Amino acid sequence: MTSATDRLDGAVVEMRVPADGAFVAPLRLTAASLAARCDLTVDDIEDLRLAVDEACALLLPHADYGGVLDASFVLAPGTLAVTAAVLSSDDADAERSGFAWTVLSALAEVDVTSKEGRLSITVTKRREAIDS
Repeated sequence: MTSATDRLDGAVVEMRVPADGAFVAPLRLTAASLAARCDLTVDDIEDLRLAVDEACALLLPHADYGGVLDASFVLAPGTLAVTAAVLSSDDADAERSGFAWTVLSALAEVDVTSKEGRLSITVTKRREAIDS
């Protein structure tokens, strides 16, 4: 029999919100909800919520005025990958020396991409190993 989480493997959810800090909350809530569906632990879910918040904090200063913040959520059993992206100048890059980056990189796997005027940050959270 196929479990509910197995059916989610590779499913993608996409959202688009205005590139404004006031609209980050729906992304955090969506990340938490989808992480629960992927069977992440309560601690993993909270880490992911914070990681999404920090990723957006790093992206928003680079967003074009009046732009949008795109987010995609890729689901798999025990794993959720969230990519947030904004259109920005070609040379934009995420600040990697500040507090937000330190928090972000401590909470999840992080990948930053800047290509053709699009700056994106992917945070991936995998279910914590359960100690035996």
